[in-house]
Amino acid sequence: MPLKENPAAPPLHEPAATPRKPRLLRRALVAHDAEDHAHNLSQWEQSYSQFSPGRFEGRLTELWLPGMQIFQESANQALRQSCAAWPDALWFGLPAPGAAASRLDAQPIEDDTLLFRQGGREFELSTPEHYGIYGIVVGKALLDEHFPYADALRLPDHGGALRVPPELFQAILGTLRQALFPADPRPAATPGQILDLRETVLDQLGAALAHGTPPPRDAHHSRIRHSHQVVGQACELVLAQPDQRLSIADLCRQMHVSRRTLQYCFQAVAGMSPLTYLRILKLNQVRRRLRSADDPAGRVTRIATTWGFEHLGQFSRDYRRLFGELPSSTLRHPAG
Repeated sequence: MPLKENPAAPPLHEPAATPRKPRLLRRALVAHDAEDHAHNLSQWEQSYSQFSPGRFEGRLTELWLPGMQIFQESANQALRQSCAAWPDALWFGLPAPGAAASRLDAQPIEDDTLLFRQGGREFELSTPEHYGIYGIVVGKALLDEHFPYADALRLPDHGGALRVPPELFQAILGTLRQALFPADPRPAATPGQILDLRETVLDQLGAALAHGTPPPRDAHHSRIRHSHQVVGQACELVLAQPDQRLSIADLCRQMHVSRRTLQYCFQAVAGMSPLTYLRILKLNQVRRRLRSADDPAGRVTRIATTWGFEHLGQFSRDYRRLFGELPSSTLRHPAG
């Protein structure tokens, strides 16, 4: 049933602060910057980079139950998302139906797939434009309480994915939609209704884990995994050495791979060349610096050149094409 949050509920803080007397802690937020959107999700460690051109808009609705967080987030632009749910918990993700292809740690996500990852462990989502996903995070204590034989859930430490029967997948989505987006105003939910909602979500997750099947193993699984590692290593090198002006040849030399291998890995994982991908990644770093509250004296030229953009006219055009505004405008409107 649709539930409405208690209007007297305190602001969201941390899982341990969820009140002993069950009540809903709910909020809905809109962001106009990818990194702001990443930080809006409570208790997650996240960083998002925008990869498609245009002004950004992201929406998040989240709801806290005792020991459990559920949410839905969407964004109008393609994103590279680095994510980690809160420790001592398990994240389950359900991509909204009808979205274009996305990837979890470079592996394609099929329809009706339940994703899961251990809290406190980083994973990467690559999502297309106009993408939405539902999430459920369950504390380990609640999992152990609800599933006394948690070892039987077949959840490897590194995470995974399960194809769920379509009707069950839709049933879980229906429960989450009703909780997050009540159709009609209702009085504040009673403690009994809140615990009933939590029980329903746990029961549906248990059914999905019992009846879900691992997706067919891609014949190129190992190659994609290796490509993802190569791309990740290249990104780490570039981000760690902004002042080194690393060329593709420099990356190949430091990583001990050929130019052809590097090109193949980026095409396989991101669908674009290393030069294009890394340039977009660095533009996002410039944007973070321009919006940084602890760098109020920063100037566009200094920050841009720090990240290797020496041709400032081309940099300004590329920046405006990607983010829909000039870098000087970003500097005048730092993150709140």
